[in-house]
Amino acid sequence: MKSYCISGMKAREVLNNKGCPVLEVDVLSEDGRLGRASASFGISAGAHEVAVVRDGGPRYGGMGVLGPIRLVEGRILPALRGLDCRDQRAVDRVLLDLDGTPDKSALGGNTICSVSLAVARLGALHREVPLYQYLGGALCDTLPLPLFNMINGGPYSAAPTDFQEFHAAPAGAKSFAEAMRMGVEVLQRLPEVIRKRHGAAAYRPGHLGGIGAPSADPREVLATLWAAVEEAGYADRFVLSLDCATSHLFDPESGRYNLNFGRFDTTEMIDYFTGLVRDFPLFMLEDPLHEDDFEGFARLNAAVPTLICGDDLFVTSVRRLAEGAALDAAGAMIFKPNMIGSVSEAMDAAGYAVAHGMEVIPSQRAATSPDDPTAELGLAVGARLMKVGAPQTGERTQQQNNLIRIEESMGAARLISGEEVRRWLAC
Repeated sequence: MKSYCISGMKAREVLNNKGCPVLEVDVLSEDGRLGRASASFGISAGAHEVAVVRDGGPRYGGMGVLGPIRLVEGRILPALRGLDCRDQRAVDRVLLDLDGTPDKSALGGNTICSVSLAVARLGALHREVPLYQYLGGALCDTLPLPLFNMINGGPYSAAPTDFQEFHAAPAGAKSFAEAMRMGVEVLQRLPEVIRKRHGAAAYRPGHLGGIGAPSADPREVLATLWAAVEEAGYADRFVLSLDCATSHLFDPESGRYNLNFGRFDTTEMIDYFTGLVRDFPLFMLEDPLHEDDFEGFARLNAAVPTLICGDDLFVTSVRRLAEGAALDAAGAMIFKPNMIGSVSEAMDAAGYAVAHGMEVIPSQRAATSPDDPTAELGLAVGARLMKVGAPQTGERTQQQNNLIRIEESMGAARLISGEEVRRWLAC
C-alpha cells in the first residue's frame, strides 16, 4: 500500500468556542501521518445551508454528535480506505455519492465537511506545503484586508439593534500586521466612546467577540463606531461595513421587514440603505435583504456603488451564485465551506465567483471549531477581504495571528489598496 493512501479514521466530540460539541475527525495515511479537522457551524443558519446532523435527546441538549462519529467510522472509512489523500476531488466525490441527498442530510454537512477538511490537511502534509498553497497553488501572494466585527447586534444578542455586525476595515493599511495594529487601537477607544455617548450602562460584551451595540438605531451605532475610528486618529484610513442579516427580520406573509424603527417593504429597505451609504463611509452591505430576494439584491446593487455581498443568499453554492450572477445581484460572496459541505464544492464556488467578477470574502462562523482553517482557505482562493471577527478572544486572534505569521513567511505579500476599497464608497 502506498504511503499516501487513506488507512484509518478516528472521530470524537470536542467543544467549540460556545461550549457546544462538534465533530472532530482524524484521517490517517499508511505512513502514519494524520490530518485533523472539525467543521464550524452558524448560530444563525441560512435556510439553504446543508443539514447539520446531531443526536437529539437530552444529552448535550440534543447537540451531541455520537451519530456522526458512527457514520465516520462505520460508513465513511470503508468507502475512503485506500484512496489517495492527495486527490481531494476523488475523495469528495465519494463522500457526496455516499450521502446522496441534495442537502447532505444523510451524513450531515458537518460530517462531510470535517472529513473533507481533514483529508485536505493530510494531503498538504504529504505535499509538504501549507494548506493554502496545497489548495491554492504556489503563487498565493495576497493577504486579505481584515474586516473587524467591532460591534455586535441582531437577534442572538442582548444588544437592542436589529443588524448583526458592524465592521471597521483599515483600508489605509500597508500590511496585514499594520492592519491588525490599527484595528486593536480602534477597539481600545470604543468602550470609552460608548460610555461618553450612551452612558456606562450601555457598554456590554457582544455575542460575536466584539462589543454589544449601545443603541437600537443602526445610524447611531455606525456613528459611535466612526467616533472611535476618529479618536484613534484614523478617519482617513478606515471604512465601515455592515452585516444586516435581514432574513430573520422578514415576514413572508406581509412581505415586510419588521425593524425596531419601522415595517419596511423591499423598496423602503433599498431607500433606507441608499441613505445609509450616502451618509456613512460604508463600503459593503452584507445580506441587506432576505435570502431569496435575488431581484431585490439586484435592484440595490444597481442603485449604489457599495459592494453588495451575499451570505445566506449564496451559501457558498455554485447553483445559487449562478442565479445571482444572471441578475447581477451582488458584487461579493461570503465564503464558508461548512455551508456547502466539501472542500471541492467550496473551492468551485469561489472560482465561479471570481470568474464572474465577484469578491470572495472568507468568514469564521460565530460558533468556531478548534483550529478553524478559514484563514488558510481564504488565502487559497485569493481573497482580498476577510471577516476576521473582533481583534480579541482566543478563537479570533488564533486566526489573525496565523495570518501575521503567513505574511511574514511570504515576505512580499500585499493587501488590496485603499483606493480600490474606496471605489465602493458612495459618500
